[in-house]
Amino acid sequence: MLSVTRVGPTDWERLRRVRLASLAESPEMFGSTLAREEAFDEAEWRRRAARPATFLATCDGEDVGMGGVYEVDGTWTVAGMWLAPDARGSGLVDLLLGACEEVVRAAGAHRVQLGVMEDNPRGRRAYERNGYAPTGERVHVRDGRHEVMLGKTLG
Repeated sequence: MLSVTRVGPTDWERLRRVRLASLAESPEMFGSTLAREEAFDEAEWRRRAARPATFLATCDGEDVGMGGVYEVDGTWTVAGMWLAPDARGSGLVDLLLGACEEVVRAAGAHRVQLGVMEDNPRGRRAYERNGYAPTGERVHVRDGRHEVMLGKTLG
């Protein structure tokens, strides 16, 4: 059974496990590093779990992915999307994106964006399949790596 649940501060250990797994499995896909986030204390993980909206994806009761959405100066951004290799292609990315988009709609906004690493064609296809289109913006992340920005107008 596939599901997506919104986490809060009491879920910090689950969030920590999934986030560290994402950084260990796909370090090149994120702007942060495993070493940096392994050093975070419980208070930081609780703070992260309390952000506007962070979701964990589960498959048969096991946490296998994550994603979230936040707003800065009126711009809503999906961030931190990751699925364990065995969960890719399961439809969980669609559920995570849908959960993030519902938060944006509930806030009264109609546009959301996300960044995907240029060398992640599978991720880009998943986002485009969900209605995201290139904005023409390219953002430096780290170590000479860039994200392509994609956006979506919500109906």
